[in-house]
Amino acid sequence: MLIRDWLSWITYAVGGIALLLLLLGISAHWSRPSTIPPVPHIKEKTTLPESSFTLPQKDYDAIGEPAFTVQMTAFSMQIPDLRQQLTYFGKNSRPDAQAEKTMLNFGLPGSKTSASVSPNQKLYLIFDRKQTPGKFTFSPNNAPTSLWLEASPQGSEAAVKIGMVNEKGETIHTPKQNAQFRLKEKDQTRVSKGWELGKWRVDATLLSRQKARWYGQDKFFERHGGEEYGSAIGKERIDFIEGENPYSVFLDDKSVLIWKDRRWQEATPSQDTIKYPLLAVKKISDRVMNLELWDVEGKAKVNLNLLKSTDMKPPQNIQKSFKYVGAKTRSKFIFEINKERMTLRPKDWLVLTKEGWKKLTTAEEIDDFVNRKLTGPLFVFDGIVRQGDIQIITGTLFNASRTDMQPVEIPVQINRKTNGKNEKTKGQSDVKPNSSYTPSAPRSVPERPLPPTERTAPPELNRERPPPPRLRERGEENQYRPLNNEVSSLK
Repeated sequence: MLIRDWLSWITYAVGGIALLLLLLGISAHWSRPSTIPPVPHIKEKTTLPESSFTLPQKDYDAIGEPAFTVQMTAFSMQIPDLRQQLTYFGKNSRPDAQAEKTMLNFGLPGSKTSASVSPNQKLYLIFDRKQTPGKFTFSPNNAPTSLWLEASPQGSEAAVKIGMVNEKGETIHTPKQNAQFRLKEKDQTRVSKGWELGKWRVDATLLSRQKARWYGQDKFFERHGGEEYGSAIGKERIDFIEGENPYSVFLDDKSVLIWKDRRWQEATPSQDTIKYPLLAVKKISDRVMNLELWDVEGKAKVNLNLLKSTDMKPPQNIQKSFKYVGAKTRSKFIFEINKERMTLRPKDWLVLTKEGWKKLTTAEEIDDFVNRKLTGPLFVFDGIVRQGDIQIITGTLFNASRTDMQPVEIPVQINRKTNGKNEKTKGQSDVKPNSSYTPSAPRSVPERPLPPTERTAPPELNRERPPPPRLRERGEENQYRPLNNEVSSLK
């Protein structure tokens, strides 16, 4: 009982002391001043102690004039030596670059890209101290600075003048060897970082990734192109088969292409082409085509090589595919093709697909073949002629790449059974289908010239059009010479 009383008194005492301290803290907080006045500082005057070696002023005056004097002069700026830092990449050598607007290309070790400037125009520089060590770079957007260069082409060199002003706006001309000098041109073949052609990254594999195929000259256009494709005759055809819409271009050793609307298009170097990336042909050999790809500003150039694809040989067993059945009229003939009977007229086109020979009967099918959306060996049926006692199927066979064409002459033989024996139809040849036969020289079939804007359709599309009077008198029907009059991607 006594211990419990002592513990209670101790608890009351501790609580009373805590309450007293709390009251003292509150009173001290409210009683302190809001501002503390500064303590005045009293500065004491001090003097240096007198030196033991100090002499009177008259002794110093007796010395006379001093032998040396110290004069304070301001720091003078000088032109930095840029001869070992600037690189001259030459002029803009794009085929469409105009002489009066030719840009000169320069590079610096501290700059990620090269810069272009017109002759005798200022190209401003800055000193980037953020790099370690600090380096000179080209001013962003060619903003004016206190340091610049002016250049003019001198053959394979560039005459460079460096200009500089100080903080007072005064022009600095020293040292002279840094103010004017010449730079020799270095190779322009380089790739600017980040250069892209639409979705394509530009490098030496660009044409391969675009699935460019070079087969050679298009023999099909030489014979059936007419005036519309006359410009393609004698030129090399390159097919771009990447994507859903393949297209072709035709080039010679002086041709150029521009990248427009996400595809390559033929163009003539002019003021209208300078705003597009440009692909120029440099040389065409038997197996390799050398090209140069330029960016819009003419600062970056990439050399590209395109190998010639292997020519596709035309089918050799075409005589087994066409079995002559008979003639409907003088210009309609019935053949058994793909185990089905098919009526052919002179100038009909048949393309060999995976399913077999297919006759092109609609304008859409003809356009697809002309624009190489539909590919395969093509047989152009010229007709049936008689050589002595033998009737000959004549035509022209083109390979799948259309770079080779061969005249075709197939002897016709019709056998019919009579009393269980085979009898040859009167006037037919004894030549068997599998026997060797040497065809004579191909016979040319005259073709009626067509206006460049006229579209002639296959015979199935011309049923409502009567044949011309001259042909009607001869009992012949209008012959079909297919042409594609759509404005193709080549123009």
